[in-house]
Amino acid sequence: MSRRIARGALVVGSIGILINIVDAIGTGRLEPHDVFPALVALGAGGELLKERRPQAAKVLHAVASVLLVVAGSVAGARAWASLFKGTTYNWLDLGLGVLVVLYVAVVAGQLIARLSRAPEAPDTP
Repeated sequence: MSRRIARGALVVGSIGILINIVDAIGTGRLEPHDVFPALVALGAGGELLKERRPQAAKVLHAVASVLLVVAGSVAGARAWASLFKGTTYNWLDLGLGVLVVLYVAVVAGQLIARLSRAPEAPDTP
């Protein structure tokens, strides 16, 4: 991602965060999908810090991943429960639940692949 795009994503994510804060103050509650502007801002911040501070970039990406899984799981669980009960549900939340399941599956697959390629200790007599 270019620095210009990352800066733009950081600005857009920050504006989204402010909008969601104002909305939460007005309505008195946060929805799980209100976390996604923060994910955009964290991801863009991680991209901007990747070259100068790689450790900080990894931390931002890890925080974004945890937020994604938690918020998507909550949103998806609510929507799937409503779907099975036959009550109204939000298609966005239903889709987020599916995407989180796919995201966790891909990350688990990558982790398994990385662990299987780990070099073994040489046998010394």
